[in-house]
Amino acid sequence: MTIPANAAPVRALARKELREFRRHRMIVATAVILPVAFLVLPVLNLLFYDADRAIGGPDFAVGQAMFCFFLTPVIMPATMAAYALVGERDQGTLEPLLTLPMSDRQLLLGKVAAILAPSLLASFGIFAAYMLVVLAAVREPVRTPALDWTWPFGLLLTAPALALFSTLAGIFFSSRARDVRVAEHLSGLVLLPAMLPVLLIVTRTIEPTPLAWLAFLAGVGVIDGLLWRAVVRAFDRERAIMVA
Repeated sequence: MTIPANAAPVRALARKELREFRRHRMIVATAVILPVAFLVLPVLNLLFYDADRAIGGPDFAVGQAMFCFFLTPVIMPATMAAYALVGERDQGTLEPLLTLPMSDRQLLLGKVAAILAPSLLASFGIFAAYMLVVLAAVREPVRTPALDWTWPFGLLLTAPALALFSTLAGIFFSSRARDVRVAEHLSGLVLLPAMLPVLLIVTRTIEPTPLAWLAFLAGVGVIDGLLWRAVVRAFDRERAIMVA
């Protein structure tokens, strides 16, 4: 995926998309409620950790908490991406958008940028808040595994690739579906199985080493590249306008 030589239209479209998102209650609710839930649940899980009742030990408890932070950059973009094209059609704003003097790649990049920016901001923001709570209030035996540097390394490394995967999958289905809910459901069918490698790492079936994270990033990066090509090929302006 390459940035066009003239990036000004992409930035302008991304700003327009961000303004539009604020007008839709479903998107705003997802952007607010989901990150809060994914922050509160892991924090409570560690603050009230009981070694006598916990299953799997401190490492497992920390892995459960971390799974929420890897879910955020996957689930949050899905709602916005599902709306990207079919939502515009429902609102009657798709045809004016498609008549803008932009190439297909520029239009798609503007959509992608507008989805990635708030998704990654929320993902990294709640993780930073989580780490502050861990430093200030979480005690042993979960404090030490929660402060393991491989967790922030893995999240910072892979979250952008995961968010891009979710975004491209959502846009792909949004360009083909007739209803926003259908696009969301189809995206979910793809995204949930894609979290299996993350689940294997957070449960320490695969140890969360830098090499494991780099291998995971390489795999997601290849899929992102292939998915970007699929989205560009699938996007058809005439079909997008005519599909009812």
